[in-house]
Amino acid sequence: MSARNLAGGAVAAVPAHKRNRWRDNHDRFVGFLLLMPLVALILGLTVYPISQVMQLSTQQQGLFSTESTFVGLQNFQNVVQHEAFGRSVKNTFTFAFGSLSLQMAIGLAVALLLNRQFPLNTPIRGAMLFSYLVPYVVAAMTWKFMFSDATGILNYFIRWSGLPMAASPFGSLDWSMFGVILVNTWKNFPFMVLVFLAQLQTIDQELYEAASVDGASTFQQFWNITLPSLIPIMLVVGMLRTIWNFNNFEVVFLLTQGGPIGRTETLPLLIYRFVFGEFSLGRGAALAVIVFFILVSMSIVYWIFYERMQEKFR
Repeated sequence: MSARNLAGGAVAAVPAHKRNRWRDNHDRFVGFLLLMPLVALILGLTVYPISQVMQLSTQQQGLFSTESTFVGLQNFQNVVQHEAFGRSVKNTFTFAFGSLSLQMAIGLAVALLLNRQFPLNTPIRGAMLFSYLVPYVVAAMTWKFMFSDATGILNYFIRWSGLPMAASPFGSLDWSMFGVILVNTWKNFPFMVLVFLAQLQTIDQELYEAASVDGASTFQQFWNITLPSLIPIMLVVGMLRTIWNFNNFEVVFLLTQGGPIGRTETLPLLIYRFVFGEFSLGRGAALAVIVFFILVSMSIVYWIFYERMQEKFR
């Protein structure tokens, strides 16, 4: 008898359930090996930096010093008791959810318009990306130029129309937050348009035809067909944009640098002030940890609400 026949007989002698178990264990091991580079990358780019920030938050260390002293939770206490902390938390929530509300409202309205068939539909869809592609620096400087006292076209229009707002909102105590929300909305609402438009394309048109035959109005079709289809993606995008708005540093810094008198100073700008203004890495790290846990808590609430809405519309 040949060696091949002997080997085949030996394999056949092994019970089938054992062969399947060995094959499953082998596949799991190979899959684990293939995932290891990705796991190492995630640990190196996320877990390790976060752990370093948390460790630094318990140390007293200057920006230009390599020596540190363990102070426990003292940095957190100093941050919470700081005169600008409460104001920055309020400003951050106002900026984040104000921007989110405007971006969703404008993005949904534009997506509904672009979802219809009309001449030059495709070029207009492409043009909607323009503001999203513009760098933050260019966007901020352009808006500041348009509100300039000397040459700003928006400044001239506000003065001519007699609107009840400052000619340049970025230097106004009452309108500075509205100004940075406006620029942030203009910069990022195309992202909402793209997401909503993609979701609108997946809705079966026969649903609208059936609703129209039944006599449903345009608003009733939107409320009973369009909106339920958009709610899941609105929640996911809302969570992402809330995180991005919460961590946004460029828009506020370039337009107002947190002024006037702290009216637009958000938590990212307060972290910047602690680290580069007061040269305290420990307090900056402590505030960063606080922001991290605020966002984690908000994300958990978002996902709980998302799961409930999924069950409701399933």
